Amino acid sequence: MLDRKKRLGDLLIELEYITLEQLKAALESQKETKKRLGEALIDLGFVEESQILQVLSDQLGVPVINLNEYQISPDVIKLIPIQVAKKHNLIPLFKDSNRLTIAMADPLDVFAIDQIQYKTGLNIDIVIASKAEIDGAQKQYYSGSADVKNLVEGFQERIDEVNVSNQSEKIEKINEDSPVVKFVNLILKEAINEKASDIHVEPDEDGVRIRYRVDGVLQSITEIPPKIQSALISRIKIMAGMDIAEKRLPQDGRINIKLNNLEIDVRVNTLPTVWGEKIVMRLLDKNSVMLGLDKLSFLPQHLEMYVRALNEPNGIVLLTGPTGSGKTSTLYAGLSSIKSPKVNITTVENPVEYRIPLINQVQIHSEIGMTFSAALRAILRQDPDVIMVGEIRDAETAEIAIESALTGHLVLSTLHTNDAPGAVTRLMEMGIEPYLLTPTLLVVVAQRLARRICEKCKVEQEPPEDLVKSLELNINPGEKFYIGEGCVSCSKTGYKGRVGIHEMFTLNDDLKNMILKKGSSNELRKIAIESGMQTLRENAVEKAKMGWTSLEEVLRITKGD
Repeated sequence: MLDRKKRLGDLLIELEYITLEQLKAALESQKETKKRLGEALIDLGFVEESQILQVLSDQLGVPVINLNEYQISPDVIKLIPIQVAKKHNLIPLFKDSNRLTIAMADPLDVFAIDQIQYKTGLNIDIVIASKAEIDGAQKQYYSGSADVKNLVEGFQERIDEVNVSNQSEKIEKINEDSPVVKFVNLILKEAINEKASDIHVEPDEDGVRIRYRVDGVLQSITEIPPKIQSALISRIKIMAGMDIAEKRLPQDGRINIKLNNLEIDVRVNTLPTVWGEKIVMRLLDKNSVMLGLDKLSFLPQHLEMYVRALNEPNGIVLLTGPTGSGKTSTLYAGLSSIKSPKVNITTVENPVEYRIPLINQVQIHSEIGMTFSAALRAILRQDPDVIMVGEIRDAETAEIAIESALTGHLVLSTLHTNDAPGAVTRLMEMGIEPYLLTPTLLVVVAQRLARRICEKCKVEQEPPEDLVKSLELNINPGEKFYIGEGCVSCSKTGYKGRVGIHEMFTLNDDLKNMILKKGSSNELRKIAIESGMQTLRENAVEKAKMGWTSLEEVLRITKGD
C-alpha cells in the first residue's frame, strides 16, 4: 500500500505517471476550473482515469470495481437521493445488515461519506469506480424510475390543484414546486443528459407514454396515468408559448433551456389524436453541431474529397440522405472549416437551427413570400463568396443554385434522395439541363448515421451466418467484427454515440457523358461503382471492421442499398 499521507500529485510523480511540470500545469488549471486534481490531470491528457483510480486504490486500500458486474436493488437506490449521488459522483451498491457499500469516483470526498452516514444511519464502506461507469449507473437506476415515480405519485395526490380541463388559467399560476412543473423539468433534463434528439409525449387509452429518441432509436422511459395528461400537455404548451385552449389544430412552439453551460433550443409540435394531443419536442444542442471535419467519421480518402470540393472557388456540393442523417452537421462543419473574415458566407435556412459566428444566416418566411428562391435572389445581390441553401425543394431553387455555381459562387445544399448518383437524376427531373450539371457538380455526399459501439463493453463477435448471408459478405481470414455487450455506461444498449456512413460521388469523363445522355440513376450508379465509388454498404462494412459499428447496424441502415 502507498503512503496514505502523501498527496495524489506527489504519488503520481513518484510512480512516473506525470512530471513536476505537468503537475504544476494541472494545479494552475485547477484554480480556474475548481475541479479536483485528478480530473484536471485527466482533462489535460496527462494521465488516464484508470491510473488515478489505481493509485487511489493502492493508497487507501480500497478496491476498484467494475460496476457492469453489479445489479443494484431499487431498495438500495432509494437510500441515497439522486441529487446527492450526482453531486458527489457516487452510487449505492448493496446493504448488508447495518453497512452500506457505495461506489465513488473520488474516495477522498470524506464530506460526502460523512453526509451519507449521518442521513442513512448506516456504516459506510467504500469501493472505487470510474466516473463514466457511475454516470451510466445513475442513468440506469435513477433516470425514469425512482424520481419519476415519486413525481407521478405527487401528481396523483395533488391533481385537483392542477385540474385544467375546465380552468385553463389555473395552470399558469402553478409555482415551481408543483408536481407538473417538476415532472416536465425532469423529462427535459434527463433527455438532455441522455443526449436524446427528440422527446415523444404520446397519449393512449391507458395513459401517456414518454419516449426518448437516443442515437436514432426510440426508447420507452415511463408511462403516466390518463388523469395527469391534461396538466402535463398544458404545462408543455405554456412553456412553448402555445395556446392551451386550442386542442383541435396542430401548433408549433419553442423553449430555450440552459443546463450545465449548455444552451438547448427545443422545438415543440403538437398533433391532435383520438386520445388527445401528442407532443414531440426536438432538442437542438447549439454546441453539438459545431464539429470539426475530423469528427465526422469520414475515411481519409473521403475527407480529402470533401475538403477539396469546399476549397473550390465555384461549383455545387450536395448532401443527400433522410431526415436525421446528419446532413446539416456535415454542412456546418464544412462551412466552419472555410469561414474567415476574408470570405462572405451566407446561408438561407428553414429554420435557422444554429447560430454560427462570421456567417450571415437568413430565415425563410414562406407566408410573406420569403421563400428559398426569393432569398437566394436577394443573396446574389449581396456579393457572396459561398452560399448554403438549407434544402433544394423545387425547380426554381434548383435553377438559381446551379446558376449561382456557374457564375463564380460555391454553393452547398441538401437533397432528399436515397443515394449519391440519385441526386443527379433528381435535379434533371426538376428541369436542370444536363449540360449545366456537368461543369458545376463537385461532389455529392450520401450520408447515414449508424450507432457507434460502446467502447466500455466492446467485444469481438463471430458474425451469425444469416447476417453474413443477408449482407452478402465474404469474410477473409483474420477479419474481426465487434458488438457491444451492454453496460451501465450505454444503458445496456451496447451503443453510445453515432458514426457517419458515407457514399461519395464525383464526376469523371464517363459519368459526364452518361449525364449528357440523360442516363438513369442505375446507369450512373453502375459507372460510379466501376470507377471506384464505395457504396454506403461497403463504407458501413469497412467501419464495422474498424470496430466503430456492428454488422447489425450495417444491415439496419443500408437495407435499401
